[in-house]
Amino acid sequence: MGNRTNLMSLMRLAVTLLILITFGLASFGKWMDGSAPQWFIDQFSETWMGSMPQTPMYLGIAIIEGLLAVGALVSLVKLEWLRPPAEILRWTLVGVLFLFIMLGLGARLSGQYTDAASHFMYFSGTLLMLFVIDRDDQDRAT
Repeated sequence: MGNRTNLMSLMRLAVTLLILITFGLASFGKWMDGSAPQWFIDQFSETWMGSMPQTPMYLGIAIIEGLLAVGALVSLVKLEWLRPPAEILRWTLVGVLFLFIMLGLGARLSGQYTDAASHFMYFSGTLLMLFVIDRDDQDRAT
């Protein structure tokens, strides 16, 4: 293995662990709450989403975060960080993109513009990760 290959493998491992830890802990925390906390309910109370049941919405986010964590775990166990192609990791990152779109929408609707900007940055970082991993898969395939 060359230095570039080692570096890319470590980058893939770092991305996988970041997704696993970030979304695994986020999902776990929401499930421990058991229902939508008051701050979540208050955040959407003045929007059209305020008329929707908040706990299913909150736990729906937890389900998505949990699925993303599982995707990262499966990718980790399958050693995609070491042996491309990283199909599961790539699909997991695509899921992360859509989660950040959802979270950004919620932040915008509720007037949390700083949070919405953060979600845009998280989306951009995830897109960059996806691009780099996809490009490396293509390079290693040739």
